[in-house]
Amino acid sequence: MAKNQLFGRVIKATIETSTGYLKFDSNDLEIRFEVPFDDDSKPNISTLQIYNLTKTTINRIKKGQNITLNAGYKDDYGVIVEGKITRVLSAYEGVDKVTTITFKEGKDYSGVKVSPQTADAAKKYFVTKRVKLQKPIKTTTIGKNGRKYTKTVKYKTVKVAKWRKQTLNITFPKGTTAQTIIKRLTDVLGIKLAELNLPKNKVYKSGFKVTGKIESKLNTVVKDCGASMYWRKGKMVIRSIEVGNDERFTLNESTGLIETPAEFEEDDYEGYTFRCLLQHRITTASIINFESKTANGKLRVRKGKHYYDGTDFVTEGEAIS
Repeated sequence: MAKNQLFGRVIKATIETSTGYLKFDSNDLEIRFEVPFDDDSKPNISTLQIYNLTKTTINRIKKGQNITLNAGYKDDYGVIVEGKITRVLSAYEGVDKVTTITFKEGKDYSGVKVSPQTADAAKKYFVTKRVKLQKPIKTTTIGKNGRKYTKTVKYKTVKVAKWRKQTLNITFPKGTTAQTIIKRLTDVLGIKLAELNLPKNKVYKSGFKVTGKIESKLNTVVKDCGASMYWRKGKMVIRSIEVGNDERFTLNESTGLIETPAEFEEDDYEGYTFRCLLQHRITTASIINFESKTANGKLRVRKGKHYYDGTDFVTEGEAIS
């Protein structure tokens, strides 16, 4: 990507409504945004501001609708985030009417608990019970003395099925693998994984039980396998924190690097902070080749944000080795 391609800013937002799609283009409207990204499982909150929409259009934008945001340049743009709208608010700033759309990347599953619909079925067991026959059974026998004996049976013993009270558990038997558990729990939550790649597939020799909040237990299993669970452009990924997507992109002055990357060290992380002209390829777990006075070689993007505030059209973040 050459520097002469970094012209003609493009911002395109698409909202899926019950009656079709609403499409907004920066060629026609003033559009601003802020889109954060990171490598934890909590969905990030993004904002989109669109100026001077009509009342009719604003009324078509609703909470819960899917939204996709593309950004970049005339010859090179792409998706930077997908999510669901959580809030729509319009207010005047001077003479301009600004509609702020807040949306959550992917979907937040942190509050979903095991329910009667997703829990193990109630266990069946049997008890014996004496029941009265509708019609007594009489049998007659003749004894050695020649006399007749009549026996009448009025009751019989039968097995009756009963069910124990259902417990709100999802249980997995001894020897179940982590991958099996992850696939079951993501299916229960309705998560469509973009990628599932476990560094190790742990075997739970004593079985595994899920109670309460499902995502919390899912995170436990993922960590047991040495993996991480995070959102990437609105899609859920489960894999090693050290694995990334090689974007086959070199970031230097000619491709948009604005400032010399600065070294940082935080907890177990060390790497470089960077700031460049907006680059849609850069997001969580992007592998980028850096060429600068400080950072050189391939680094993995840990977190950052894309934003346009009316002046700066920028991607910034942290990249680690």
